[in-house]
Amino acid sequence: MSVFPSIDRQHAAIRAVWPTFHLVAHTDRTATWSGTLKPFMLAYKVRISHRIPLAIERIDPLRQQPEVRVVSPPLKRRPGDAEGSLPHVYVDRVGDPVLCLFDYETDEWTPFRMLAETTIPWALDWLGCYEGWRATGEWSGGGRHVGPAVAEAIR
Repeated sequence: MSVFPSIDRQHAAIRAVWPTFHLVAHTDRTATWSGTLKPFMLAYKVRISHRIPLAIERIDPLRQQPEVRVVSPPLKRRPGDAEGSLPHVYVDRVGDPVLCLFDYETDEWTPFRMLAETTIPWALDWLGCYEGWRATGEWSGGGRHVGPAVAEAIR
């Protein structure tokens, strides 16, 4: 038995608070949900992948955080922008952006937390900040940009 919330418990919490999200794949320790979030102007289809760590694994939020990706519409870059061409994302090995939703050094998220209370609301907030950034060039969400070494460490 895991000390972390089970996939079933995570799924029940997501279903209760975010009814547009559906479980699309799962095992005992992994799950992927798909759903729609609409911060202001656009509705975004997002995919959230989560893996429950083994109790004996070193808990490293940078490596064990849920991965949130925008499926559609595609995120647009702004080359040469002061905030970066697409701020507050990690880029996976394929080149797809994974949303950076929290500061990994502040313990905002751990595998003990519920995705319905953290990851999904943070993704909605990120998308609102993204829409503002696209309109104004200013990132209103705060946070700090991670350097290339940290961004690479997550993958």
